[in-house]
Formats: sequence, structure tokens, C-alpha cells
Amino acid sequence: MPQENHNGVLPSFTLFGLTFYPYTLFLIAGVGVTVGLFAGLTVHRHRGLTGENSFAIEALLIALAAAFPAAMLLDALFKFAEYGEFVFGGATFYGGLLGALAIFLPILRFKKGRTVSVSERLSDLAPCIPAGHCLGRIGCFFGGCCYGKPTDCAFGVVFPEGSIPYEHYGGAVKIHPTQLYEAVFLLLLAFFLWRFAKKRAFPLYCILYGVFRFLIEFLRDDDRGALLPGLSPAQILSLLLVAVGAALLLFYAVRRTKKN
Repeated sequence: MPQENHNGVLPSFTLFGLTFYPYTLFLIAGVGVTVGLFAGLTVHRHRGLTGENSFAIEALLIALAAAFPAAMLLDALFKFAEYGEFVFGGATFYGGLLGALAIFLPILRFKKGRTVSVSERLSDLAPCIPAGHCLGRIGCFFGGCCYGKPTDCAFGVVFPEGSIPYEHYGGAVKIHPTQLYEAVFLLLLAFFLWRFAKKRAFPLYCILYGVFRFLIEFLRDDDRGALLPGLSPAQILSLLLVAVGAALLLFYAVRRTKKN
């Protein structure tokens, strides 16, 4: 997440005495898209279950309320591992994802009288996560955070004076727009999960996003803390996410075999 005292690609603006930052606006829009798509999918796929669908949507809203502080806390833990002190002000997507799931899953699991399984709800949620995350990454680009390493490739961009990359490199340097790389991938992933992977959407999300995030981290150059030499914290979590996705696919296959 960008520090708000920096200038990004798009400057902040003041309206009715309030200062608005592009990153914050895209983040809010991303949350809105996630909730809106989930509401539409879950109502469409589970027609006639009005009360249960409303409960699932409310559970997601509660979970998302916990996502942002969880994102800041995990980022602070990463910084503590590297610097020996808690540094608040940043946020990490994985922290938000873990925080939201830690609230969302128990609420669904312990609801009495439910007819829609937790795995079905996760399948509904799976394409909504990358769709909302896509807007968040575009916000990162406009805010100047999560930037890439210097490059001479045709896709390279130069951030303006006063931006975080400009100050980091000490001048105008052409760098990888890793935020946009990820935004494009997330949009394609959301479409794939919605159109082609309905019943196994969540484990496939874990695997596909985990692999992509592990690879894109090699092109990033912003400070994300450190846990193990040679790997960023996000890469470690990406490997765990891939393992969770693979384990879920195995679990579903075994359960299907037993039923047959």
C-alpha cells in the first residue's frame, strides 16, 4: 500500500474538504466489486434460498471488515522479522485474504440448518476475489506502490517525480509495471474461474494465483520485509497457498471416489 504523502501516477484531490487518494478509491471499488459479484453469483446459483444467501453475503461483509487490519498486521510482522520493530503503514494482500477467510469460513461452517456447503460458497467466492483484487492492483499502479525492477522492455514505465519509485531509484528509471501485469492476470483468472471452473474454483484459484504471485515477485523491487533468504514473504505464502489448493483438490477427489 502506498504512503499517502507521496505522489503517484494520479495525484490526490480534495472534495468537500476531504482528501481522496486514487489507491484508496480503487481499493474501495475492489471491495464493492467483490461483494457485488459474490451476491450475484450466490443468488443465481442457489435460487430460492433467500435467507441462506443473505446470510452468506452478510458473512462476507463481516469478513471483509476484518481484512484490512489483518493486511496491515501481517505487513507489520514481515517488517518486524526484518528490522526488529513493528512498522505500520503498509498492507499485504495475503494478510487481508487470510484475515477474511479466518472469519468467513467459521461463520459459514457453524450456521445451523444450512443446505449449501462451505465448498460451494467458496466456489462462488473464488472468481470474485481476483476480480476485486484486479482493481486493487490498478490502484497500486496509480499510487506508485508494489513497483517492479528496472527494465529495458517495451512494457516498462517511468514514474513521475515525487512518486515512490522515483524516490527509491533517485530519479526517472524505466521499471516493470508489475501492478499492471498482475491486474491483467487477475482479470483473466476471474473470467476462467467463473466460466470454466465452477465446482473446483477455489482450489484452482489457490494454485493458479499462488504460482503467478510466486513468479511475479522476482520482478518486484519494493520493500516487503524478509523471512527467508532468497524468498520474499509473499513467495513463502504463495507456496503455502499452492499446497492448500492441491490438498483441496485431492480431498475433493477422494470424497467423490468414496461417494461413487
